[in-house]
Amino acid sequence: MSPNRQPELYAAAIIPYVAATVALVLRMIARRTTRMSLVWEDHLAVIAFIVGSGFTILSICKMRWGLGKHMIGLELPRGQIERKYFFELWIDMWLYTFSVGLSKFVILGLYWRLFSKSFIRQPIRVLFALSALWIIGRVILILLQCRPIYKFWDDSVPGTCPLTPMMSLFAAGIPHFVLEVAILLCPLTEIWKLHLATPKKIAVAAMFTSGFLVCASALGTIIHTVLLDQKDRGIDHDFTWDGLDDQIWAVCDVNLASFATSLPLLRPVFRSFGGVFSGLKSTATPELSASINGIFPRTRSRMRGRKNGHSDSVIEFANECDGSDKAYVMRSLTPSELLVDRQGGSPVECSTTVHCGKVEE
Repeated sequence: MSPNRQPELYAAAIIPYVAATVALVLRMIARRTTRMSLVWEDHLAVIAFIVGSGFTILSICKMRWGLGKHMIGLELPRGQIERKYFFELWIDMWLYTFSVGLSKFVILGLYWRLFSKSFIRQPIRVLFALSALWIIGRVILILLQCRPIYKFWDDSVPGTCPLTPMMSLFAAGIPHFVLEVAILLCPLTEIWKLHLATPKKIAVAAMFTSGFLVCASALGTIIHTVLLDQKDRGIDHDFTWDGLDDQIWAVCDVNLASFATSLPLLRPVFRSFGGVFSGLKSTATPELSASINGIFPRTRSRMRGRKNGHSDSVIEFANECDGSDKAYVMRSLTPSELLVDRQGGSPVECSTTVHCGKVEE
């Protein structure tokens, strides 16, 4: 019986995909639980997940013509397998680009909502710009693969292919890895300023540093891309076997990116399980408080003004008022903020400094 590594691809595709699916569903449950309106990051997260689903399905479908098995034991002619391999690789490139690229915008949008008034606002803007350039760069590389483009999967067509598939993947892989590391480190300094017990700081940081998994998968993709590019490209090149590792790391990268964008928003769900997430309350400094958009209480009374999307469940751990208080902040701590009386629901103007406590009549 010939060796078969297809179960590895099944596991690499299905396990992270299920995790990403559960995280996205819990993200929507957390929004509903806290009665928060969906913001543009939520819609973009859904789009990135749908595109990533296409990548995952295609990765599994590749096994129908022999990916994960040795070429010599396959029934289909070699030429037909090569056309299928490179045509679906070309589709892979598009799906990977927009799934991973949109996931970057989702997490950066969350950072901007939380830290737009802190000192990391400029790095966030730079990361936004670099992420956009990364998507544009990958699109250009895909379009420049071959002239005409269908020569990429049909070698019999007259034309040229100035870029090999591995060259373009590798050229885009390193910037992707660097961006993921920068996105991973960006919010940690602000999180550490919160006045929380160390275990709770670690718990909050863990929700944000889930991007470490994305960094690991991106690094794995780079390493296996290099190894695949160094393989013998002769007539007997066994690319259905050698190309499996690259596909495994790529599908992990796509789904872990989707998972990482939703995890920081799941604190309201995690709190119901108890543990360090159950009491994440903070006496954050005024500077950090002023940098956070979206402070909201643990109560379920109706609040006005939620359609603007400034409230966000991820920062429920910051500046919560005690359950006996009648007033709480709906947005960032800036002049003319809106307070809500839980009994009457009437808006009240307040000054820059806001204290959690009873509303004076």
